[in-house]
Amino acid sequence: MSLFGLFKRPSNPPTGAAEIAAFYKRLRPVRLRLNNELVGRLSRDVLEEGGDKLGILRRGMFVFDNEDESAVLMDYCIYNVYRRGRNAIDEYLRDCPPDADSDEMLCLQAMRRAKYALGVVTGIEPGVGCHITNLFTDETRLLVDVGFSRTAQRGLLFATRLLDFGAFVTTTGAALPMGILKDNELDAWQRKLNTGVYDEHEDPAPLIRGCLERGASSHVRFEEPTASRRSDDREAFAPAGMPAQQRQRLAKRHSSKPAGNRRCRCGSGKMFKNCCGNRGRQRQEGR
Repeated sequence: MSLFGLFKRPSNPPTGAAEIAAFYKRLRPVRLRLNNELVGRLSRDVLEEGGDKLGILRRGMFVFDNEDESAVLMDYCIYNVYRRGRNAIDEYLRDCPPDADSDEMLCLQAMRRAKYALGVVTGIEPGVGCHITNLFTDETRLLVDVGFSRTAQRGLLFATRLLDFGAFVTTTGAALPMGILKDNELDAWQRKLNTGVYDEHEDPAPLIRGCLERGASSHVRFEEPTASRRSDDREAFAPAGMPAQQRQRLAKRHSSKPAGNRRCRCGSGKMFKNCCGNRGRQRQEGR
């Protein structure tokens, strides 16, 4: 049996909200570290192929409308750009597989199963996340994201890649909010999906590119941790369609730091100007 055939979900998955939150916080730093290592393994030709498909590579240079688009590019290159039939996760598992029972293997297992989704928020789980319905599969799941639980609204449509940990799902950190849907708009999206316009098994590049062209990445906001808030909880959306009063409250929690002085959203832990921002400068200088 192959290594991948040995993969299995946790034998005793968490069930209660407190257990799920604790499990998520335990895995989150492992996943971020793995993401950082995978980003570091991406070759120039892989980045350029991904940038070209997403419309971010223009005349040989990466052009980001904002720093969050770098996370979208890295996410796509990790999961959807293949070399010799393998993506970056497959290559990592081949070159340096972790112990079968480790949290690293559990995260990599979820990453290999990851599917791109078009989700709609159907309910809020305060302090944990929200319930979402995947329009590709019509399946409703608990999405764990503490920041999202404070800012999301029912009816929010967003495109993202989902990691499945059995009792819950998480995003890979590069979600693209598309606004609050009315009932007739939701019906229109479901009719499109029923006719096969989009499919979770297909290359998500056209969907991602469409979201970027609509300015979806400009609706992503990230909270900076405060003394009373753990850094695990810092991520939050401020989607289009959010009431002005709620948007203002959220804005008060946002850092006023310029983009170059924020942590890069690719998950490397480095400052943007020293990570993906530096990659963009190097491409412009032709290095």
